[in-house]
Amino acid sequence: MNVVEKRDYSHLHHVNKSLNDQFYKTLRKQEVLKTKLSGRAEKSEKDIQSGKVFSRAEVGQRTNENLRK
Repeated sequence: MNVVEKRDYSHLHHVNKSLNDQFYKTLRKQEVLKTKLSGRAEKSEKDIQSGKVFSRAEVGQRTNENLRK
């Protein structure tokens, strides 16, 4: 089923402009979030490869320090 068929089947062409705009705004936000998270994942992979990681003990210590603040 192609996009036009799906749109016809789901009656998306009958929704009002406001709902349609809201739907596409939500889709754009999801794309922005996906791009942001992909960038963070790539940075994390580079950090891991370059050895920029914390040991389990360091994570625990940093967590405890932040909880005290």
